Amino acid sequence: MRIVLVDPRGDSRPYDHGLGAALAARGHEVTLATCRFRHGALPPAPGVAVQERFYRLADRLPRRLRRGGRGCEHVADLIALLPLLRRADVVHVMWLPLGPADRAFWRGARRLLRARLVYTAHNAVAKEGVGSAAQIRADCEPFDRIVVHSHAGQAALERLGIEPDRLVRIPHAALTGYGDVDAVPPPLPDDVPVALFAGLIRPYKGLGDLLDAWPAVRARVPGALLHVLGRSLGGDADAARAARTEGVVADLRYAAPGEWAGAMRRADVVVLPYRSIDQSGVLASAIALGRPVIATDVGGFGETLADTDAGLLVPSRDPAALTAAIVALLGDATLRARLAAAAAVAAAGELSWERAAERHEAAYGRAAA
Repeated sequence: MRIVLVDPRGDSRPYDHGLGAALAARGHEVTLATCRFRHGALPPAPGVAVQERFYRLADRLPRRLRRGGRGCEHVADLIALLPLLRRADVVHVMWLPLGPADRAFWRGARRLLRARLVYTAHNAVAKEGVGSAAQIRADCEPFDRIVVHSHAGQAALERLGIEPDRLVRIPHAALTGYGDVDAVPPPLPDDVPVALFAGLIRPYKGLGDLLDAWPAVRARVPGALLHVLGRSLGGDADAARAARTEGVVADLRYAAPGEWAGAMRRADVVVLPYRSIDQSGVLASAIALGRPVIATDVGGFGETLADTDAGLLVPSRDPAALTAAIVALLGDATLRARLAAAAAVAAAGELSWERAAERHEAAYGRAAA
């Protein structure tokens, strides 16, 4: 099959590279249409023709003008994709960054192209400050098949009226590409236990609950550090609080892939105290790099950790439960090793890109029918 992956802003490039390379390894002709990645070396994508076709003019503008320039250029870049899309058997779209304009384009493309249109609903669950149920439903409307990463995401879309026979659940593969980049260790002491909170800081990710728990963790594990890595995108209050909390190293910026991998490898435990979610690339990164996880039992976290045994689950919005789990894991090297080993097994097996590619092939075939 000739498959075109479309990720205009490159919001999930490690995911795109992993899926694309696995599909190429199975004999498909894979092209990724995206934009230039400005944050360091990405995981490799062998066999994938990466075409940086979005925002080539806008990204030359000064930073303060870049967002507006991208908005102006976006539709023109989509239209310029049509010759490539006409040759495809499957067009697989990852994100709709411009909402109504994207939806209008893909509705028109559905009538113009012979390709099957597939969409991955990376955000299938409405969350505080991110999207709405109406927007999520509208984003799914132009596509023949919608991929979701969890039973929770599938149920959420069905409640919005998306027909069950258009939905395909494919678990989020482990982001094993981070094992192929040069890891950059964070500037942290070597001889202290470290918990990591990583990714964009948004209210729904529950960093505030983790900060509520951290003084109690420090009282029971003297010298422990909480490494907060990521830029704020609507979670400014939590980010500011992290920067002034004792025992917290707040690195409030976008991390390059090598820095991300280095922070993961340095962490003794990765903490995901989310209040709502479907699925997370942070969890997929931790599993890929064999890091023990503590996550709240929301969205797809519970099913992933139940299936992999790679971490501990705690109730959401419960700092006392977070404290107990972090203290237990930091104090038990044997348990950490067991969870890390389970993560490695999952990353090589059920959550491998090979399995994901096989499942996507089946989804593409059903889209044709």
